[in-house]
Amino acid sequence: MQKNLSDEPRARVFISCGQSKGTDEEVTASAVAGRLEKLGFDPYVAVQEQTLRGLKENIFEQLAKSEYYIFVDFKREELAKTTPPVCRGSLFSHQEFALASYLDIPLLAFQELGVKQDDGIIRFLQANAISFTDRSLLPNVIADKVQGRGWDPHWRNDLVLEREPKQFSDATRVECPPGQEPRYFQGRFFHIDVRNRHRDKIATNCYVYLAKAINLNTSEEIPLKTVEFKWAGYVLPNAHILPKQARRFDAFWIAHDRPTQLQFNVYSDATDYIPHIEGEGRYELSYVVVADNFPASRGSFILSLNKSLELTALENDS
Repeated sequence: MQKNLSDEPRARVFISCGQSKGTDEEVTASAVAGRLEKLGFDPYVAVQEQTLRGLKENIFEQLAKSEYYIFVDFKREELAKTTPPVCRGSLFSHQEFALASYLDIPLLAFQELGVKQDDGIIRFLQANAISFTDRSLLPNVIADKVQGRGWDPHWRNDLVLEREPKQFSDATRVECPPGQEPRYFQGRFFHIDVRNRHRDKIATNCYVYLAKAINLNTSEEIPLKTVEFKWAGYVLPNAHILPKQARRFDAFWIAHDRPTQLQFNVYSDATDYIPHIEGEGRYELSYVVVADNFPASRGSFILSLNKSLELTALENDS
C-alpha cells in the first residue's frame, strides 16, 4: 500500500493543565501543543468538562487512547499565609493525573514554583515533577524534556484495518461431497490487513468479526450472527500480530462461476452463522478486531459486487 506522510501514525499526547479565564494559561497550553506538534506528535489539550457525559465522552476517552501524558500544575489561590506563599494546584489536572497513572501512560510532570509540593496523589506516585517559573519558556522546557526522555512520535497504541484496493488472490478450491468425486474450482480471495502500530507490544489473541453489513442500494442492514473469521494462511481463529507488522484475514472470497455471491471462511459448523450476501450492487462491510491488550479496532469498506468478477472491488470507506 502506498503511503504518504499524512498516513503515518502520530503518537497522541494528552496535555493536562489549568486554563483559568483571564490568565495566560490558555495561551501557554496552546503554545505547548504547538511545540509538540512541530516535534511530530498529535497533541490534545484537555478542557474542563461540566458534565459526567462530557468527562466520559471527551476527557476519559481521549486519555484512554493517548500514548503519552503531560501534567502541568499551575498555581491557584494561596492555601495559607506563609513565607514564601504556598498555593494549591489545579484540582481538575490532578484528577486527570490520577487516571493517567492508573492507565500506566508514560508521563512527564511540571509544577509551577509556589505550588504545594507533594500535594495530593502526586506524593504517592513519585512523579518527580519538574519545577518552572516562567510560563513563556514552558513550551520549550517541555519539548526539551520530551526529547530527552526519548518519546517517539511515530507510533500508536492501536490496531488499524487497512485495504489495498486492487489486492486479491486466486486459488484452487476443492469440494468433496460424500460419495462423489472431488470438485475443483477457482476462487478469488479478498483480504484486509490488520496493522499493529505499537512500537514494541505484541497484539495477542486477535479475533475478527463482521460487525455490520448494509446493502447500499436498498439501505437495508443484512442480519448477521457473531462468528469468528479466518486469518489468511492460518488454521486457528485467534492470532498474534508483532509490533509494527500486519496480518491479513479473509474478508470474503468469490467462486469464479458464481461471481455475485460472497463466500466466507468462518469458524462455525452451522450454516445459519455464515453471512449471506448475494446480488449485484454496493455494500458497506464493517469489520471489528478485538485483542487481549489493545482497544477494539473497526474498519468500514465498500464492496462493489459485479457479475463480471474483474469489475468487483473492495475499497476503504473514506
